[in-house]
Amino acid sequence: MLLPEVLSFREFRAGLAATLKRVQEPGTGPVFVGAHRRPEAVIMSVAHYRDLQEAAERRHAVDEALASVRAEGLEPSAEGRRVLDAVGRGEIDTDEARARLLAHHRR
Repeated sequence: MLLPEVLSFREFRAGLAATLKRVQEPGTGPVFVGAHRRPEAVIMSVAHYRDLQEAAERRHAVDEALASVRAEGLEPSAEGRRVLDAVGRGEIDTDEARARLLAHHRR
Protein backbone atom coordinates (compact mmCIF):
# COMPACT_ATOMS: atom_id res chain seq x y z
CA MET A 1 0.00 0.00 0.00
CA LEU A 2 1.35 3.38 -0.96
CA LEU A 3 1.73 5.89 1.81
CA PRO A 4 -0.63 8.79 1.26
CA GLU A 5 0.49 12.35 0.79
CA VAL A 6 -0.17 14.15 4.06
CA LEU A 7 -0.81 17.87 4.22
CA SER A 8 0.24 19.70 7.34
CA PHE A 9 -2.56 21.51 9.15
CA ARG A 10 -1.01 24.79 8.04
CA GLU A 11 -1.04 23.70 4.37
CA PHE A 12 -4.59 22.45 4.73
CA ARG A 13 -5.84 25.71 6.25
CA ALA A 14 -4.04 27.78 3.61
CA GLY A 15 -5.42 25.68 0.76
CA LEU A 16 -8.81 24.73 2.18
CA ALA A 17 -10.86 25.78 -0.87
CA ALA A 18 -8.47 24.06 -3.29
CA THR A 19 -8.43 20.89 -1.19
CA LEU A 20 -12.22 20.73 -1.04
CA LYS A 21 -12.40 21.26 -4.80
CA ARG A 22 -9.74 18.59 -5.36
CA VAL A 23 -11.61 15.86 -3.48
CA GLN A 24 -14.75 16.59 -5.53
CA GLU A 25 -13.02 15.84 -8.84
CA PRO A 26 -13.75 12.43 -10.37
CA GLY A 27 -11.02 9.86 -9.92
CA THR A 28 -9.30 11.63 -7.06
CA GLY A 29 -8.85 10.05 -3.69
CA PRO A 30 -9.05 11.48 -0.22
CA VAL A 31 -6.61 13.98 1.23
CA PHE A 32 -4.85 13.18 4.49
CA VAL A 33 -4.06 15.89 7.04
CA GLY A 34 -1.88 15.71 10.11
CA ALA A 35 0.78 17.22 12.29
CA HIS A 36 4.38 16.39 11.42
CA ARG A 37 3.19 14.69 8.19
CA ARG A 38 1.55 11.87 10.14
CA PRO A 39 -2.03 11.22 8.98
CA GLU A 40 -4.59 12.20 11.61
CA ALA A 41 -7.64 13.08 9.51
CA VAL A 42 -9.04 12.33 6.09
CA ILE A 43 -10.90 14.73 3.82
CA MET A 44 -13.03 13.12 1.12
CA SER A 45 -16.09 13.90 -0.95
CA VAL A 46 -19.49 12.96 0.39
CA ALA A 47 -19.93 10.70 -2.64
CA HIS A 48 -16.73 8.82 -1.79
CA TYR A 49 -17.83 8.50 1.85
CA ARG A 50 -21.23 7.15 0.78
CA ASP A 51 -19.56 4.64 -1.55
CA LEU A 52 -17.43 3.40 1.36
CA GLN A 53 -20.49 3.15 3.62
CA GLU A 54 -22.47 1.24 1.00
CA ALA A 55 -19.56 -1.15 0.40
CA ALA A 56 -19.28 -1.82 4.14
CA GLU A 57 -23.04 -2.43 4.36
CA ARG A 58 -22.94 -4.86 1.42
CA ARG A 59 -20.04 -6.81 2.95
CA HIS A 60 -21.85 -6.91 6.30
CA ALA A 61 -25.04 -8.21 4.64
CA VAL A 62 -23.05 -10.94 2.89
CA ASP A 63 -21.33 -11.89 6.15
CA GLU A 64 -24.72 -12.06 7.90
CA ALA A 65 -26.17 -14.22 5.12
CA LEU A 66 -23.23 -16.62 5.31
CA ALA A 67 -23.47 -16.79 9.10
CA SER A 68 -27.19 -17.57 8.85
CA VAL A 69 -26.59 -20.40 6.37
CA ARG A 70 -23.74 -21.81 8.44
CA ALA A 71 -25.79 -21.62 11.65
CA GLU A 72 -28.10 -24.15 10.00
CA GLY A 73 -25.12 -26.45 9.45
CA LEU A 74 -25.04 -25.72 5.72
CA GLU A 75 -22.48 -24.30 3.35
CA PRO A 76 -23.29 -22.36 0.16
CA SER A 77 -22.48 -24.01 -3.15
CA ALA A 78 -19.54 -22.73 -5.18
CA GLU A 79 -21.99 -20.81 -7.41
CA GLY A 80 -23.78 -19.43 -4.36
CA ARG A 81 -20.48 -18.25 -2.94
CA ARG A 82 -19.53 -16.59 -6.25
CA VAL A 83 -22.86 -14.77 -6.32
CA LEU A 84 -22.51 -13.64 -2.70
CA ASP A 85 -18.99 -12.41 -3.38
CA ALA A 86 -20.25 -10.44 -6.41
CA VAL A 87 -22.91 -8.82 -4.22
CA GLY A 88 -20.28 -7.99 -1.61
CA ARG A 89 -18.11 -6.31 -4.25
CA GLY A 90 -21.09 -4.34 -5.56
CA GLU A 91 -20.93 -5.95 -9.00
CA ILE A 92 -24.55 -7.12 -8.83
CA ASP A 93 -27.53 -6.24 -6.66
CA THR A 94 -29.67 -8.66 -4.69
CA ASP A 95 -32.29 -8.90 -7.45
CA GLU A 96 -29.62 -10.03 -9.92
CA ALA A 97 -28.21 -12.43 -7.31
CA ARG A 98 -31.63 -13.98 -6.79
CA ALA A 99 -32.15 -14.35 -10.55
CA ARG A 100 -28.75 -16.01 -11.00
CA LEU A 101 -29.29 -18.45 -8.17
CA LEU A 102 -32.79 -19.38 -9.35
CA ALA A 103 -31.47 -19.94 -12.88
CA HIS A 104 -28.61 -22.04 -11.52
CA HIS A 105 -30.92 -24.28 -9.49
CA ARG A 106 -33.43 -24.70 -12.33
CA ARG A 107 -30.81 -26.33 -14.55
